[in-house]
Amino acid sequence: MRPKFRHIAIVCKDPRAMAEWYSKAFDLEIIRQSEKNGVTYLGDEDFCLVLLHEGFNAESPEPWHFGMEMTQEEIEAARPKLEALGAEFHDGTRDGRSVEVYIRDPEGHRIDMAPFWPTKKGDTPRQHDYRSWEPAREPQVAR
Repeated sequence: MRPKFRHIAIVCKDPRAMAEWYSKAFDLEIIRQSEKNGVTYLGDEDFCLVLLHEGFNAESPEPWHFGMEMTQEEIEAARPKLEALGAEFHDGTRDGRSVEVYIRDPEGHRIDMAPFWPTKKGDTPRQHDYRSWEPAREPQVAR
């Protein structure tokens, strides 16, 4: 299988207001919305637009990023090639989000990879167990 573009995420001042606009402008369905900060997932049954709150920038500084749908086996198979191209693997946030692992391209753009992305109402963001992708850290020697 070939990786598929499945989401783009943009940081917004007011994700709830932006969700209303995108929903009306392009007939996108609101898949889910956070009560806490308004983070909203909109979909067209094939693709997901994620409207992030500005607080996301504390986790990742870029104002936008995109995601590729790949099985864990496809991610693992692509890892040597991606690392040879200079990409470093980073575990995604382990809080129920779809992101399995992310890398950055040579200019620093974030690319999320996951086996599943929600694209329609009723989809849950996570359908697989997480695994660890970051290299094991060297044990610290006590002095």
